[in-house]
Amino acid sequence: MKSWAFSTTRRGLAAWAAIALALGVHGAPTRALAAEDTIPELRWAHASIPDTLLIGHSWSTYSGAIVSLVQEGTLAFGDDLKLTPGVADSWKQTDPTTYVYHLRQGVTFGDGKPLTADDVVFSMKWNMDPKNRSQLASFYAGVTSIEATGDREVTVKLDKPNSQFQYTVAHMAGFIMEKAQIEAHPDDYGSPSVLPVGTGPFKLTEFAPGDHVTLEANDAYWGGAPKVRKITISAIPDQQARLLAMRNGDIDGTFDLPISDIEQWKKIDTARIVTAPSLGVYLLTMNREAAPFDDVHVRRALSYAVDRKGLVAALLKGLGAPATAINPPEIWAGVLTTDEAKSFYGGLNPYAFDLEKAKAELKQSKVPDGFTIKVESPGSVPYVTQSLVNLASNLSQIGITLDVQEVDHSQWLSDYFGHENLGLSFMSYFPDYPDPANYPYLFFSSSTAVKDGLNGSNLRNPEVDAALATALQSSDPAARATALKQVFKITNDDATVVSLYWPDTAMAIDAKYDFTGFNAFWYNVPWAIRGLTPKP
Repeated sequence: MKSWAFSTTRRGLAAWAAIALALGVHGAPTRALAAEDTIPELRWAHASIPDTLLIGHSWSTYSGAIVSLVQEGTLAFGDDLKLTPGVADSWKQTDPTTYVYHLRQGVTFGDGKPLTADDVVFSMKWNMDPKNRSQLASFYAGVTSIEATGDREVTVKLDKPNSQFQYTVAHMAGFIMEKAQIEAHPDDYGSPSVLPVGTGPFKLTEFAPGDHVTLEANDAYWGGAPKVRKITISAIPDQQARLLAMRNGDIDGTFDLPISDIEQWKKIDTARIVTAPSLGVYLLTMNREAAPFDDVHVRRALSYAVDRKGLVAALLKGLGAPATAINPPEIWAGVLTTDEAKSFYGGLNPYAFDLEKAKAELKQSKVPDGFTIKVESPGSVPYVTQSLVNLASNLSQIGITLDVQEVDHSQWLSDYFGHENLGLSFMSYFPDYPDPANYPYLFFSSSTAVKDGLNGSNLRNPEVDAALATALQSSDPAARATALKQVFKITNDDATVVSLYWPDTAMAIDAKYDFTGFNAFWYNVPWAIRGLTPKP
């Protein structure tokens, strides 16, 4: 779920499309659970509870963290962020634009009705239908047909090859609804009176919009009866109130901890803090179509003036990493291993903090004596103002005056996406899926340099565009890796953007539990069955 600068709401541009991999049967056989294996009730807290549980009308991280326990897609994200089977036990790409999903036998909805290929087709088409006003419609851009081509087979055709469609069926855009239920309740589906059913490990039993939801284990789940028997998720918007609830033992856990308060959470003796790379990136764009950022030496000077390691230590409390590129190493999953991605980055200029190099670059520019520039900071986004003030202090030592102006979130978004008088701009982004072409396309493609695109640097490079086309359309991981490496080499030398840091995401859970399945897509997977177990 793409998100710019705020984690509670994931917004996105059109997704592109898919490679298909064929994997084997997934899931554990159903068995009777011994009492010592179970967790009778899990009390959880979110910063907010949505007004509807119709995910197409409530596309957010906290909605996803509820609905993903109930509904699922044909595919899923594994703990390693790679695609794994969901309700489909296998899938394949039969030609560059055709994807076929084979459904498991015996999968049922929470109300006992069998899952059919028609339910899958209906759910995908529901998101595509303009009259439904689905917030997830963009993920189906380029789809020309979706058909049930067998009792347990669904075939999707695209208008052109698209390496990123593969993820659509694994995140919220691919969640499967029961066709008969939503057709019978087109106006109140997702309300307290019509709780959505799904094929997932839990069933919704109560929903109070804005306040709480209650779920109970679905013992008929194809993956096995859940160890957690009941989950109550309550809304506690205030961060300090949530921390107090954890300290008092009123809740068993919560996601999306503010890194700025992490030390307070660590002081709770009965809590354990779990972290993982968020796959998000904080960066600065520089409009190369206007002075002074039309000069590569100016862009390089800014890149050298950022104390990334210092920012991660001071602002992120070490929970994150200095960004040497826009892509976190983990987002290369399926194309390069994390170690391979780190090795590749090691061969690029990291623009390590060095004010002498920054001065030298500025002296080579058309403005050797410096200049004054403003940058807007969205006050609602953690760490940003502090990061920019730190940068301003560094830049003042080389003759550049950076005027940091804190503005409200809506103004910042409007100014960025309107590309009005765009100069130096801040942006943060979190992905919907772990594909290495996602960020480069959004921030470097000529097609996204126009108004409302994310390419605030206005980079228009035919060589970059050609490499991105290969990365977006090819189903060959090696070809994609080669093309993307070319993009990163060009944009690194060009100092197209100033990458700041890759923040971690953090959660808290009662120390009496083990939880091994936490990752960047906690809101997109059935987290309560991902390695959550009572400690012996």
